[in-house]
Amino acid sequence: MFDKTFCSSPWFHIRLTYGGNFEYCRWSYRPDREHNIKDTGIMQYYNSEQMKKLRLDFLDGKMPKSCSSCYYEQSFDKLTGRIRQLHKSAIDVENFPLTFRSSPHYQMFLHSYNNNGIGNYYPVDLQIELGNICNSGCIMCGPTLSSKLEKDYKKLSKISTLFQDSANKINNWSQDKTLLEKLILELNSFPKIQYIHFLGGETLYQDAFYDICDQLIENNKAKEIIIGTTTNGTIYNTKLEKLISHFKEVHLGISIETVSNLNDYIRYPSKIQNVLANIDKFLELRNKNNNLYLSLRITPNVFTIFELDKLFEFMIEKNITAESCDILVEPSCLRMELLPKDIRNEIITKFENLIHKYQLTKTHLVNERRKDLIDKVIANTIIDYNSFIKKYTQPKDIEQQRYNLVEWLKSFEQLRNNSILDYAPRYEKFLRSYNY
Repeated sequence: MFDKTFCSSPWFHIRLTYGGNFEYCRWSYRPDREHNIKDTGIMQYYNSEQMKKLRLDFLDGKMPKSCSSCYYEQSFDKLTGRIRQLHKSAIDVENFPLTFRSSPHYQMFLHSYNNNGIGNYYPVDLQIELGNICNSGCIMCGPTLSSKLEKDYKKLSKISTLFQDSANKINNWSQDKTLLEKLILELNSFPKIQYIHFLGGETLYQDAFYDICDQLIENNKAKEIIIGTTTNGTIYNTKLEKLISHFKEVHLGISIETVSNLNDYIRYPSKIQNVLANIDKFLELRNKNNNLYLSLRITPNVFTIFELDKLFEFMIEKNITAESCDILVEPSCLRMELLPKDIRNEIITKFENLIHKYQLTKTHLVNERRKDLIDKVIANTIIDYNSFIKKYTQPKDIEQQRYNLVEWLKSFEQLRNNSILDYAPRYEKFLRSYNY
């Protein structure tokens, strides 16, 4: 059981959330309300009671509830965050016992086991979320991650009980110059940082992203650091061009699930033609910078999964890789598991045709960010989603969730004066049967 549950992440990774709270994992969402950047440093949180307990839980073979998303995806043989982090510790899940003992982090695990969970290292892999400032209001997102949705939810909460108005304004900690300087000072104190992933909101929209990068460059830290960030594709900021050459690598993920105008409904008010034009600009930038790695970050929902095959063909055509994010579980009414049987079977047929057309096969990959592996990564992602759609179990409350789906859509449509039927006509019969 130990080999199925152990994760090495809490020995070298920490997440700083949009509101300045600390969290132990980029794939979990259980922010520690007791530890905020206002009064806690990164290293203080690194050996907090929460982190020490998590290390001991993993060493005791326990399965923390907050890690359920990884364990759920693991049940479908999907590449999970846990497997990615084990790879950073040189641990292979296919040969776990031997590689666990030979891991360069083994002495760190042993130290924590013998010292009540205390870590004797420091974070070299960070996720820094800069706040919720964003120009998009994606229907599967929420006010904590989008300033546009923060405003919308105040109206939506009066339309439906499915939406909860945030009583207090979201705390965009990075707009506080004192806190930003505090973070930069501590980052510069670390002997080594391997990777920093920045998130928003919309990162390319936020000055704090460029401020942190500029300071890492000025302090001669950047050349040894890989930075990554995710954009919604609506923005191309030339400031990014000036940063790339200074860092070891730059990983830019573009959030997208469809290349049709369904994007304009799901990721309102973006326009797919603008997004595609910006992707071409990023591809041109990649051609000029060998250290720039691009990916399309996909988190399909009940609607966009129907068009995912077209996005995969777009990836193949453009030679840009897929990066599969978590399987969407919230909002629960947008989960892929709500698909009706006929549409579900149609999606499977689309994937099977794609797999046959390109003769795709599954390969064992963990390090996906290599330009010579783009075709293999795309193949793995297609096969993984095909497997998920075939194998998933419908939720017990599926009928209620389908009614919630219609209520969710109609609430947004009152604000935006649009209709899902204009963007996803194949779903009309299904939606009408749940009072659309």
